[in-house]
Amino acid sequence: MEHTDDRDDAALDRLLETVTLPAATASLERRILADFDRLAARWTLAKGLRRALAAIWPDAPVWQPACALAGAAMIGLCVAAFAPLEPPSAEDAATVGLGFNADVDVGHGV
Repeated sequence: MEHTDDRDDAALDRLLETVTLPAATASLERRILADFDRLAARWTLAKGLRRALAAIWPDAPVWQPACALAGAAMIGLCVAAFAPLEPPSAEDAATVGLGFNADVDVGHGV
């Protein structure tokens, strides 16, 4: 037994087969193609990124320069996180044996 939805679908298919489509004029085709060319030539962020990546790393898949950039950023963040932010104090320098003289201005009075 056929369901109601199947009969409705078949009726719609038969109705659509009887419809004739209007022919597009040549001027309409030219306008559509001109719009397509205009949109294809328009600058977008994705196109700009692809061009920049191709200039940096030619003929490579996008993931390779992206991974290289992400790796460099991670290394930079790790160095920034673990690098000392202040110069060693006189006590630290004396214990390490750097011969740090507390009387010498190391640039703090600049």
